[in-house]
Amino acid sequence: MIGATWTRRRATAALSTAFAFALLSGCAPTNVTPVQPYQGAQMPRPELVVVTDFLASPDTVKVDTGIGARLRNRLSGTSQATQQSEDDRKVTAKISQVLTTQINKLGFATVHGNDPTSWQGNRRLIVGGEILSIDEGNRTRRNVIGLGAGKSEIQARADVYYSTGAGEPRFLQSFAADAQSSRKPGAAETMGVGAATGRAAESAAVGVGAGAAMSGDVDADSERMAKAMAEQLAGFFARQGWIPPAR
Repeated sequence: MIGATWTRRRATAALSTAFAFALLSGCAPTNVTPVQPYQGAQMPRPELVVVTDFLASPDTVKVDTGIGARLRNRLSGTSQATQQSEDDRKVTAKISQVLTTQINKLGFATVHGNDPTSWQGNRRLIVGGEILSIDEGNRTRRNVIGLGAGKSEIQARADVYYSTGAGEPRFLQSFAADAQSSRKPGAAETMGVGAATGRAAESAAVGVGAGAAMSGDVDADSERMAKAMAEQLAGFFARQGWIPPAR
């Protein structure tokens, strides 16, 4: 976003460590890991928080290539390039929307805006970043097998800046975020392998919401990621003395 140097290797390492821990704990992880934490003095509480769209590219999207997804795309005539572009846009919009709502709930005047002129006012906090990857996984495998098979995943980096109204906003901190679909059992686990090979498997392969461009799991991943980012920011706000510490 606003010109700070970023080392992608550090974000990748942080995400890898968090993912390894999640695998050991057996949960469906949503992790936020500080990469470049703020270590300066306390600053005046911002008058306005501006949430900008995270930078993203359709090239970062790995679409679902499972049986159900191929059937839906064939019926709707949706190309892979179109689906990548649409899913990229939806993930970005979801993160911006949820972040704006969650920060507003912390008691800050918060707006969503990409116009750089909105970043220049006095006591502005600017939150943005980059979507590093969107992997829709394989919904067919999630529905039939579950337990993490065919998982969807989103990885992102968030950047925080502060503007005093003079010059470029000052970079404060970055953190890496990773959200994956749940590890709940699929049809083969809950109904038995035999049942999952019949009509149950066909239904699971096609999945609910046929015709929808984006997997529901990726949509849910986006929302959980944004909420986890807001929790990370809440901790930073409390350390700055802008809000009371969480109890």
